[in-house]
Amino acid sequence: MSSLISFDAETEMITHESIIPELITLQIYDGSDTVYFIEPDRIAEFFDLHQNTKFIAHNAKFDMSVLQAFIGSKGLYQLYDECRVIDTAILFRLLHLATVGHLNTRYGLDYCVKRMLNIDLPKDEEIRTTFAQFKGKSPLEIPKAHLEYAAKDAVSTLKLYLQLVPEIKAVDKMNTMLSHDIQVKGDWALGCIMRNGIGFDLARKEEWLAEQDNKLMELQRRLANYGWVRGQKGVNQRFEDILHWLGLSEKLPRTETGSISSKSADLEPFRHLQFIDDYLSFNELEKATSFVRELEVNRVHPRYNLMVNTGRTSCSKPNFQQLPRVGGIREMFIAKPEHTFVITDYNAIELSTLSQVTYSMFGESQMRERINAGECLHYYYAGIYFGKDTSEITKDQRQMAKAPNFGFGGGLGIDTFITFSKGYGLDLTREEAQRMKDVWFEAFPEMRQYMQNEKRHVFTLTGRKRNNTTYCAEKNTPFQGLAADGAKLAMYELCKEGFTVVGFVHDEIICEVPEQNVEEFKNKMETIMINGMKKVVPDVAVGVESEVSKYYTK
Repeated sequence: MSSLISFDAETEMITHESIIPELITLQIYDGSDTVYFIEPDRIAEFFDLHQNTKFIAHNAKFDMSVLQAFIGSKGLYQLYDECRVIDTAILFRLLHLATVGHLNTRYGLDYCVKRMLNIDLPKDEEIRTTFAQFKGKSPLEIPKAHLEYAAKDAVSTLKLYLQLVPEIKAVDKMNTMLSHDIQVKGDWALGCIMRNGIGFDLARKEEWLAEQDNKLMELQRRLANYGWVRGQKGVNQRFEDILHWLGLSEKLPRTETGSISSKSADLEPFRHLQFIDDYLSFNELEKATSFVRELEVNRVHPRYNLMVNTGRTSCSKPNFQQLPRVGGIREMFIAKPEHTFVITDYNAIELSTLSQVTYSMFGESQMRERINAGECLHYYYAGIYFGKDTSEITKDQRQMAKAPNFGFGGGLGIDTFITFSKGYGLDLTREEAQRMKDVWFEAFPEMRQYMQNEKRHVFTLTGRKRNNTTYCAEKNTPFQGLAADGAKLAMYELCKEGFTVVGFVHDEIICEVPEQNVEEFKNKMETIMINGMKKVVPDVAVGVESEVSKYYTK
C-alpha cells in the first residue's frame, strides 16, 4: 500500500480510564478507492509488511493503545521512535496555535473535518455505541452500516492530514511540523500515566476530612463574630464594611463593578490581621475539602491535556498538577503495597532552558556559563545585589533572588513583578523592584538583548510557533515550552523503558517502583530524565533531584 496510511480502531465502549477497550474493527485507508478491514490475527503481519509507512490517526494515543496488544510494545515504540505515528488532532492544534495564536479546545475528528474540509461527519450514536455486539466476528459478518461508519473515519483522517500538511509547511520555519514528533510522544506518555493512575488512601481521607471539618466550624464561628456568614443575605456588603473598619478600603484594588477585591493575592499582604487570616483560611480549607471529597476511589486517574498555549501540559479530574496547599492532601497519594515512589524533579529547569534559548540566539550567555560552572544562580544574583561573596549570602537572601530569576525572564514589568514577588514573601516598592531588575540585567547582560525586538509571534527551539503573542507571552513561551518538550521526551523514554509513571507536575515526574532495588530504579530514572531533557537543551547542564517516599511529599 501507499507510504501514508490512515487507520482507525472501533472498539467496545470505554468503561474506565485504566482499561483499554477491546478491538472490534481496524480499518485502514491509503487514498485509493478501497477501505480495508484487517483481521485481528493479521494486524502484526500487516504492520510488519509496511516498515517504511507512516501511520496517521486522529487521537493516536487511543488507537495505538488498542493496537499494542497485537503489535507488542517493541513494535509500538519502534513506530514512535521512527516518527511513523502521525496524529491529525495534534497537527490541527499546532496549526491553530501557529496561525490564530491559541489552542482550540475543540479538536474532535468531526469538528476538524468540518473546519478544514467543510465536510459533515455525523456521529450516529446508534452505530457508534453498538460495535461491541460484533466482538470476535469477522468484518464480513458486520452490517454494512457499521462498516461504512468506520470507513468514513479512516477516509476523513487521511483527507484531513493532506489538507493540514501544506498549511503547516507554510508556517513551519524549522521543518519539524511545529514540533509534532515531540508532542505525539508526549501524548502517548500522558495516556500511559492516566491509565496507570496513582494510589489514594481512602482511610486517611476520612480522618483528614473530620479534622478539617472541625477547623472549618471554628473558622465559621470566628468569622460570624464579625458578622460574616457564607451565603447569608447581604454578606458581600458586610465584607466591605469589615474591610473599611479595618482600614483596608483604600489599600485594596477595586473590581470592574466598584467592589473591593476579595482575591487571595490582594488580601495576602494583610494576613497579619485576624479577620483576613480567618477569611483566607476558610476559603482555602473549603476548596481543599471539596477537592478531597470528590476523590472516592483508591486509585485515581487524572486526565492530562497535552498542551496549553505555552506548550506546557494541564490536568483535570482531579487536577493533580495544582493540588490544594492545605497540609495533608499530598500525603494521601500513596504507592501500592511493596512499592514506593521515586519523585524526581529538574533543578530550576526553566533557567536552564532560558539559558539555552539565549545561547542559541546570541552565541553566548552568562546564565549558561554560571550554570555549566555548577553555580547556583540564586546565590550568584544575590551576591551581586547585596555586594557580597556568594559564601556570605544567607538563606533568606537566596530566597529573595528567586523572584527576579524566575520573574524577569518572562518579561514582567515593574508593577507585575511587584505582585509576582509577593509569592516569594516580598513586599517591594517600585524603587526596590526597579533596582532588582537593573541588577538582574547586570548579572545576565544577554537578557537585555533577549527582551528587545517584539515580534508578536515566537518559535520554540523545537519548532512550535505561537502567533499573536503579547510581549510577556513572546518572552515566556520559548523557555517554558522548551522545558515542557524536554519533560515530554523524558516521560516517553521512561514509559518505553518499562517504568510505571504515575504523576507529572511540569518539572517533576513520579514513578512507582518496587521497594526492592529502589536505588537502581532511582539512578536509572534520573539518567533517563537528564538524557531526555538534553535532547532539547544540549548546551546547558541539566540536573535533577530525587526523593524516595511511600507517599507524595513534594
